[in-house]
Amino acid sequence: MDNINNNGIDKKVCDACEAKVIDSKTLPECSNESCEPIGKSGPLVAKIPVVIAEPKIQIDVKAEIKLDEPAFEIKRIKKNLFLTQCKLLSVWDDKHEKCKQGKLFIGGFVRKNIEYATVDSKCADKGCISGDIRHTTCNIPFECVTLVDFINPPEIRKSGATSEVEVFTAKFNACDPCSEGIIGSDPCQQNFNHFEAFTEKVFCELEFAKIIEADIHKNPKPLVYSNPNEHIFEILEEKMVIYVKLKLLQNQQIKIPSCKD
Repeated sequence: MDNINNNGIDKKVCDACEAKVIDSKTLPECSNESCEPIGKSGPLVAKIPVVIAEPKIQIDVKAEIKLDEPAFEIKRIKKNLFLTQCKLLSVWDDKHEKCKQGKLFIGGFVRKNIEYATVDSKCADKGCISGDIRHTTCNIPFECVTLVDFINPPEIRKSGATSEVEVFTAKFNACDPCSEGIIGSDPCQQNFNHFEAFTEKVFCELEFAKIIEADIHKNPKPLVYSNPNEHIFEILEEKMVIYVKLKLLQNQQIKIPSCKD
């Protein structure tokens, strides 16, 4: 009885437990003082991000996932969406000489962590089923192209073509030193003009993502013939409807008037 403590627990079991509270403190509240932001008043010219468009996109995805072990049931699925591509190509309207729409190429993946219950073959009879909890994490890729309408059209600067500048000369005599001078373009010199303009890149921000899904057990097999309602499966078919809201931005030079204007 010397190995039993006051709570009726074996002292050897208590000594083997490494979990404990290392430290705990109650922190007092710190004081603060609100400060008024300091900024430059107008009129002024600033370069700031301007909202080009705010599309809400629907993406339909179908995927099949093979689990590492036969599953008895899905306990939980945790999902996170990530974008790996967000590229805008503006559609130029030659008639009105401006952009009203653009093609948006997006791509990414849904990271899915699937927790599922397995079945121990020794514990699958006599009315009770036991097993371990396992997990499988997969990245489900997706990509699509959508046409977006611009709230504010992006600023696009076009580069010019390379042009050659002819240099005049009146002193070129060709091969005959006694002939009169040839007046015209100087063949000994070539000048070129090249104009290259740069456009600010349109970048994306992910506002939110919403995923609606259905998980279908593929090719289920009965667990025990005495209870046909219970089954196991290895392949999970998923149908997902993904809603993604994006904000397309471009740095533009904006004139900000004064408060009196």
